[in-house]
Amino acid sequence: MVKINKALISGSLILLITFNIYNYFNFIFHFFMVRMLSEADYGILATLFSMLYMTGVFSESIQTIITKYSASEKNSGKLKNLFSRTIKKSLKISLIIFVVFAFVAIPLASLLKIPYLLLTSTGLMIFAAFLPPVTRGLLQGTRRFKALGLNFIIESFVKLGLSILLVLIGWKVYGAIVATVIAAIVAFVLSILALKKILKSKEKIMQTKGIYAYSWPVLFILFNVMVFYSIDIIIAKIVFSDNIAGYYAIASILAKTIFFATQPISKALFPLSAEKKKSKDSQHLLVNAIGLVFLCILASLTIFYFFPSLLIRIFSGKVIPESVNILFYLGIAFSLISLANLIILYKLSLGRIRSYIIFIIFPIIEILVLFFFSNNLTEYSLALVTASAIFLWGSVLLFDK
Repeated sequence: MVKINKALISGSLILLITFNIYNYFNFIFHFFMVRMLSEADYGILATLFSMLYMTGVFSESIQTIITKYSASEKNSGKLKNLFSRTIKKSLKISLIIFVVFAFVAIPLASLLKIPYLLLTSTGLMIFAAFLPPVTRGLLQGTRRFKALGLNFIIESFVKLGLSILLVLIGWKVYGAIVATVIAAIVAFVLSILALKKILKSKEKIMQTKGIYAYSWPVLFILFNVMVFYSIDIIIAKIVFSDNIAGYYAIASILAKTIFFATQPISKALFPLSAEKKKSKDSQHLLVNAIGLVFLCILASLTIFYFFPSLLIRIFSGKVIPESVNILFYLGIAFSLISLANLIILYKLSLGRIRSYIIFIIFPIIEILVLFFFSNNLTEYSLALVTASAIFLWGSVLLFDK
């Protein structure tokens, strides 16, 4: 008989509420941007944000690792040691990656038809992908879900307000990107303040045996997850005209709300399942989490199926038939990705990461399928559904049981 886990339910509810407020502000951000920018400019912005989602592999990996190692540690001095060691390494690595990105951006700017300065400005978010996850991982691992959720809310609120102001004064896409960078800085500073009790404690050496052996699989697997749910807009920018890519981006951003809305459940599950020693206890947690995710997916797909025109009109300010026609298909695709993400994080929390190298095959399949089936938006969207179903299958079968 499945047991109801109160810690998971309460943690999930806190993160569902706070993260959906965060997602709401992000939705309003895109709501204003799609109206204030031309369709071509919004296509550029959506492409840049898809690239930001992929840099999220670093933030998700770091936060996941810090969460796992802090979940069972109660000594504040050792947690401070974990913080200081990780921050120093994260700063060095992010600086190196930014320099490399600045060179790679030269040919990439030409390929994507995006100004080089705008692309490198977006690259500043590499630092945001390495530093805030350290503090947020500590908040998540110590189950300070309210503080974690509030930190995300403040970031999205600052981004929303500043972006509207900067776009209004004529900065266009630059304004949205600058606002995003500033908001990340504000969130990082506030997350440090939220950990003042830990950071004021006397530092003690924390043994992190096996952290590197655990880190590489986490980084590799989450990189593939990030690429999988982000690259559809980038490929659309390459294979379609600017306007058609913009239509796709509008529907894709809306459909991705399913993925982001269910992420809090995965984040609440991770530290709880990482603590469990008995397989039955962890399995009960997984069943609870899958049930919650299914409820979210069912509600979302029902709305997508019956009210696609209304959603597109609310989001973009007008009815775009091209976006309306593919919204439900994209909703199915990102629902499948949401389930895959939940299963992947659950298995990572338990250290079930054998045979992870083969995981790279799924983004490769997605990329090939999307390039091959790109005659029109409907075909392209159905190709994404197919790739997502294969991805879910892989998340279930290609890990050690």
